[in-house]
Amino acid sequence: MKESAMGGISKATEAVQGLDPRIVEQITSRINFPASKDNLITQAKDSGASQGILDVLNRFEDKQYNGPEDVKSEFQKIQQK
Repeated sequence: MKESAMGGISKATEAVQGLDPRIVEQITSRINFPASKDNLITQAKDSGASQGILDVLNRFEDKQYNGPEDVKSEFQKIQQK
């Protein structure tokens, strides 16, 4: 079971690192700000975001995001982990 959990973490990390910045821009252009983490996830789902994007959003810090730059910054933090 431990290997399975590690495999999930590895896949999530690969998904984050492989994200094209243009995808982040597309997602943030459809979001109404300010938005909480839950709002971001809901709006991304409604916009037809891929499961990879949703997985990344689920790893976001639970806080208020005031604009696209906040979201891009959070994506970058996650990519660096």
